[in-house]
Amino acid sequence: MRVSSALGISVVCLALALSAGAARAEVLGSSAVPLSAEKAKEAECPLGDLAADAAGSAMQAELALVQASQLRPAVIPAGNLTREALTGALLYPDEEIVLVRISGEQLQSALERGLSMLPKPSTAFLQVSGITVTFRSDAAAGHRVDQIKVGREALSLAKEYRVAMPASLAKGALGYFRIFKNLEAETTGPALGDALCNFVSATGVIPPVVEPRLRDLSKPDE
Repeated sequence: MRVSSALGISVVCLALALSAGAARAEVLGSSAVPLSAEKAKEAECPLGDLAADAAGSAMQAELALVQASQLRPAVIPAGNLTREALTGALLYPDEEIVLVRISGEQLQSALERGLSMLPKPSTAFLQVSGITVTFRSDAAAGHRVDQIKVGREALSLAKEYRVAMPASLAKGALGYFRIFKNLEAETTGPALGDALCNFVSATGVIPPVVEPRLRDLSKPDE
């Protein structure tokens, strides 16, 4: 009986392992271009755009911010996108996304913080969704942002915006505690990895980003 029971448990464990493996290998969608995060710590990147879009969509936010420390310096080739490839491209796929309300002034300060180390790479660099930013990397740190648009509207420093971001960023990680003081989550959402997979599954084919979201005016030819 003991041998039979042990055999039964082994069969169940094997079935569960095969099921988990099949889930990781499941094709959720595809991408028209390679999804790179090799320069996520110093510039906008395709995987950063996608992660930020996924976070914003999961929380139905006006915009989203994802710090570069969330992304592995990897490249997912163009073509089919599996759950394993997507979650494997994140350093912390299990971290929850939160929805917070921040002022336009806080948003501008956060963007300045993210750009402050350029041209050096920084884990605090922000990948964005829902906004476009023009800046000058050769200007003094803290004074690099030239213009911010939320959608098609110019940023209002006094207005509050609904922003999705990883919980650690909202808690002030990577030096953002000076900007996001006493910030409380309005809503807690899914893990970033789940949000990314759900977004790809719902979108189907991920198109290339046509208009840059982060444009360095110091490098007009890029």
